Amino acid sequence: MNNKYCTFVLVVLLVATRLYIQPFYSLISDCDETFNYWEPLNLLLRGFGKQTWEYSPEYSIRSWSFLLPFYSLLYPLNAVAEIQANWNFYAVRILLGLFSLIQEWKLFKEITGTTTLEIANFWLFYQLFNPGWFHASVELLPSAIAMILQLGSINYALKYLSTSASSNFIGSLTFNMIAGILGWPFVLVLNLPLCIHYVWTHRIISSVRTAFDCSLIFLLISVIVIGIDSLFYGKFAPVAWNIFFYNVLNADEEAGPNIFGTEPFSYYIQNLLLNFPITTLGFAVLGVSHWRLWPLWTSAIVWFTVFALQPHKEERFLYPLYGYISLSASILTYKALKVYKKYFSFAFVVKLIIVGTVILQSLLRIFALIENYRAPMTVYSELFSRESTSNSTVNVCTGREWYHFPNSFYLPNAHRLRFVKSGFDGLLPGDFIEDESIFTAVRAVPKGMNNRNMFDESKIWPLEECDYFVDITLPTDGEKDSFTGSNSANRWNAVVCQKFIDGSDSKFLGRAFAVPEIIDCMMKEYIPELWTKLYHAKYIDYCLYEKLPSSEYQVNAD
Repeated sequence: MNNKYCTFVLVVLLVATRLYIQPFYSLISDCDETFNYWEPLNLLLRGFGKQTWEYSPEYSIRSWSFLLPFYSLLYPLNAVAEIQANWNFYAVRILLGLFSLIQEWKLFKEITGTTTLEIANFWLFYQLFNPGWFHASVELLPSAIAMILQLGSINYALKYLSTSASSNFIGSLTFNMIAGILGWPFVLVLNLPLCIHYVWTHRIISSVRTAFDCSLIFLLISVIVIGIDSLFYGKFAPVAWNIFFYNVLNADEEAGPNIFGTEPFSYYIQNLLLNFPITTLGFAVLGVSHWRLWPLWTSAIVWFTVFALQPHKEERFLYPLYGYISLSASILTYKALKVYKKYFSFAFVVKLIIVGTVILQSLLRIFALIENYRAPMTVYSELFSRESTSNSTVNVCTGREWYHFPNSFYLPNAHRLRFVKSGFDGLLPGDFIEDESIFTAVRAVPKGMNNRNMFDESKIWPLEECDYFVDITLPTDGEKDSFTGSNSANRWNAVVCQKFIDGSDSKFLGRAFAVPEIIDCMMKEYIPELWTKLYHAKYIDYCLYEKLPSSEYQVNAD
């Protein structure tokens, strides 16, 4: 197939995916995204939201500067048009998808100029059929923004490695400095290998001059970000430093990242196998043999090694690697096919196998993410169709399912999320102060917050004062959970339910990949025992319950 025709098809698919499919169908994979970013953004725009301990002025380890660009988009949008609140959520996701698309296109053009159009097409292909990028690139997280900004850094790094121009070197570092200072300081380590390359290949006077220029840029970005955050918190607030201090310098057995859980080394291996087709990963590992790009590969290897050695592991910590993986895989794929190019038929079959396996594994994974985990967004959306004209507060409660709450953009204006007693014994988010100025709400030190994940009773709401309740149809612990089957049968009515994966009673492959029903039925017919051992997906209902009026409750009880 003609390379230019391939480019056209890939770009069309990429535009449709980044600007429509991902914003509207991708899941929210981490409650940290909900409570640390969507909730404060909802506060800025709508005046209410849940507050985590990280936003307490006492700790100030989350940046308000990070949220301002999104607020700047949403404020005029809401000023000129009356839109349903959850459309703000989709608007931000479309913006994130557009940002990703622009950086991907720019890097595609650079790869085309630096190498060949065929390598650039393979890079676009690996970016498009990439389950990890599918959900990560529309997430409102500093690590996700860092992942996209890393494409800009790689773009300028390729220019620099081709030309040795200092301006391109500075451009590469600038993208990482923005990502690091704006919210995730750890990405600054990705600059080190390229800095070593620059010092090694340039005269001392050039290195000193460039270091001075980079320092000025670093200082300028720092002054802007720290200035904005200090204005919000009402005190000097170097958020990037506070994050580093909490997670590294001040971490111990009672505070720091490890109190939120630890994972073995294999966690990241399994994570990469889920977020990338195995073919892509295989080529990516071998692609680092392209030694001309050693500063890039060294950055990726150092990053993976550092985070793999940390006890506390999260999927999003690997986001900055995703662009490197696609680039390395595309280079190796081109080299491998070039070896067999003179055997046209064989090369065509190999390419077909590569393309087919990547597309198949990616789609099975992406469909599983949509099918298995989108229920919370669909269920909470039902509240808009039941919104009353009354200005009185409507309490939407949840217990054990608190961490699947999408965000307050899924709540009508008078609705508020409440937490009832459940088996969770860690620190739940509180509420930002309402009916005050933004600065007053942000600067107020909330009660009951701590950085040790210690439970605070004041975050719990009485079940009797709930108007709606969100829960899954699994047995509850009567001693730990307020909302149980015994107290819900006559008092609550299920108004909408959506299927949701039962992770505890499903096989790993059943949770991870969505096998078409026709194939599932065939396997159960011909190899039932083996297939049941390998693949099983059990679904439960994720439901929104409405509290019955007392008169109806009395009738049902009688």
